[in-house]
Amino acid sequence: MSIQIYQNLNFKIYKVGHGFIIHNTNKNFQNGHTHVQKYDTCMIMIKLIKHKALPRSHSKYFLESLIRISDDNEYIKRIMKMYLSQDNA
Repeated sequence: MSIQIYQNLNFKIYKVGHGFIIHNTNKNFQNGHTHVQKYDTCMIMIKLIKHKALPRSHSKYFLESLIRISDDNEYIKRIMKMYLSQDNA
C-alpha cells in the first residue's frame, strides 16, 4: 500500500514500505516512475530535473532514475552521456 506524501505540478512522491516512489505525472506510471530509499533523494532528483542540472557524481541507478522520471529529451541526452561515460571509465 502506498500513501502520497508530496505533489507539485509535475511530480508525486509516494511512501511505499521502506522506500519511496517518484512519478512524473507527465508520463504514464509504467515508464515515468522510479524507486528510491530516501525522501531527500526524491527531492534532489526533482530539483535536478527542474533546473536541468547534472549531478556531480552518482551511481548508474541514480542516473537511470533521472532518465526514467524526466520528460525533457535534451536533459535525458545529457544524463545519457554521463551514464555512458561511466562504462568507458
